[in-house]
Amino acid sequence: MPYRLNWKMQASALAATALVSLTGAGLVEAAERLRISLDTNPSHVRNEGVELFVEALRERVGDEMVIEVYPSAQLYRDRDVGRALRQGSVEMAVPGTWVLDGMVPAMALTSLPAFYGVPQEVTLDLIDGELGEAINAQAEERMRVKVLGPWMSLGMSHYYSTSRPLNSHDDLAGMRIRISGGTSNAKRVEDMGGVPNLIAWPDVPLALSTDVVDAVSSTHESIASAQLWDAGLRFAFEDDQWFGQYVPMVSQRFWDDLSPHLQEAMTQAWVEVIEETRRLADEAQLEAREKVAASGITIVTATEEQLAAARTKLMSSQDGLASSIGIDQDLVDMALEELEERGYGD
Repeated sequence: MPYRLNWKMQASALAATALVSLTGAGLVEAAERLRISLDTNPSHVRNEGVELFVEALRERVGDEMVIEVYPSAQLYRDRDVGRALRQGSVEMAVPGTWVLDGMVPAMALTSLPAFYGVPQEVTLDLIDGELGEAINAQAEERMRVKVLGPWMSLGMSHYYSTSRPLNSHDDLAGMRIRISGGTSNAKRVEDMGGVPNLIAWPDVPLALSTDVVDAVSSTHESIASAQLWDAGLRFAFEDDQWFGQYVPMVSQRFWDDLSPHLQEAMTQAWVEVIEETRRLADEAQLEAREKVAASGITIVTATEEQLAAARTKLMSSQDGLASSIGIDQDLVDMALEELEERGYGD
């Protein structure tokens, strides 16, 4: 009798344990899986900003969502992630506008000649307003994504070279210059006499060290985070070509499957951290400039006269460029009007 009682008690205990295990497994299985694809390395300011978002989101959702960040193009390079989002192959990414204009031409708007040398505060003001809302609406329709909120900042792009000193725009003539993407970024290089080369960020160090390119268009922070002086960069020309930003995108397929509670949690978490991510980006660019200089790279800053002359030269091709990219003329006109109101008209 005692043996039978013990056996029954053991069986009951095992059944209870199994039930708890099954219930736990069910909870894990039911949790939404959010994979975030980035092609920059973990020390990059974009990655740091996304980690802030992840922390804020986890506080809101607990174990309702399994969140995984994949840096360094472990899932997709930025140039491929737009298609992956549209197909629902990845749940979230924060690509730069420069890799999106093939799917959403309006994403190239802030890299047009009209924005050359325009302070980042002006660009942020426009993109955080009606202009940005119009661009986001096009992105959501054409890419089948949800734009989660305000865009993240990267910073101003400049030129960096390996062997040729850069003292003016004339020094860019004939140089093979790596660009991150974007028709207008390629056109800017061509108008300055250079030869644009589209190379994904993870491949840039090899391209520099093997002389595939002899210059790069990028930001101080990107140069410093990848320590590209080790790949041969020796000179920099600060010309504030355009202000780079990242767009927080969630696959519409994934978004539609989320409960209203989780949708709200994601949007609130993004809004909560966006100003901090922008502040971090500003700090990162300042600190990176110091690192770039300390590495031995000679930095020359373009004068106001040089910037004005370059902008005038570039503006001669703006109408044809915007048309060839496919940017709606209404958006171009809106941008030009708002720039003129802020003192940056033709």
